[in-house]
Amino acid sequence: MNKGYLIAHVTVSDPVAYAKYARAAGEAMQDFSPKIVAWSGQYENLEGESHERHVVFEFSSFAEAKRFYESPGYQAARSLRAGAATGTFVLVEGAES
Repeated sequence: MNKGYLIAHVTVSDPVAYAKYARAAGEAMQDFSPKIVAWSGQYENLEGESHERHVVFEFSSFAEAKRFYESPGYQAARSLRAGAATGTFVLVEGAES
């Protein structure tokens, strides 16, 4: 089964409110145990809309990544992000290894 990846590109406008989102999202992730593949750090925007933060989470499958994103815990956390940040969130199926 191929892995699933949640990729987020985010620009924060309200750091205090975003910190609440980040805590709640982290708690929601505990049941899913994703691997953090990339987390901010050095980056270079080569094309398209630029954001200041980037994160890639690896899940056991695409379905598991989607299950996390749609989970009640994450959706509650997501509501805290409204007005605190803008960004793009994408689910991607990994290639077989």
